[in-house]
Amino acid sequence: MTDDKKAGNALILGSLGGVLTMAIHPTGGSSHLLVVSAIAHSLAIASVLLLFMGNFGLSRLIAAPDRLAFAAIVSFGLATVAVLIATTVSGFIMPNLLQMMTRDTPSAQSQWRITIATIFQINQAFSGVYTVLVAIAITLWSVSWIRLRALDRGFAWYGCVSAPIIALLVSGGYIQLNVHGMAAVMLSQTIWFAGIGLALRTNGAKTHPINSL
Repeated sequence: MTDDKKAGNALILGSLGGVLTMAIHPTGGSSHLLVVSAIAHSLAIASVLLLFMGNFGLSRLIAAPDRLAFAAIVSFGLATVAVLIATTVSGFIMPNLLQMMTRDTPSAQSQWRITIATIFQINQAFSGVYTVLVAIAITLWSVSWIRLRALDRGFAWYGCVSAPIIALLVSGGYIQLNVHGMAAVMLSQTIWFAGIGLALRTNGAKTHPINSL
């Protein structure tokens, strides 16, 4: 199996994992909150690691003297750290705090609400950092892909348009990164990751040598 196909497979599998994560993500309290949340967020972590491996392969395949692909993988690497923190907070810390809150005395509820609100803001901050950094990475990869005159440039053009829009909407506060907002962001990203992954599997990254950049 070629490196193109390996990178493409990782991007596709990571994308599918992200979709499945949002499908099973808990949206409210339940007796199985801890278990469901742990499963969903463990899958999310595994999916992000697959995406990182796929994108690392993509960056090697489309590496060029302009170093756009290198800058993209650096941005995505920082995004991976941010989302691992956000996922850990949302999937493993918050459910435990909610259960501890329900078991505590009524007089302590106000303190619990302050604690949970603080933890939620930490989750939102790292989710926002992740979203913007991924948007930057997708934009850089897309530009590099187009400049290499690779096949299947439709998804690259999609990334050039959609990623900056997502970054602006999140930075401006027009998209709240709750479960539904994050699902919309991930859907936009998944289309790009899966599309580029499919292109790598079918046609590879390059079709013409680079004469000038």
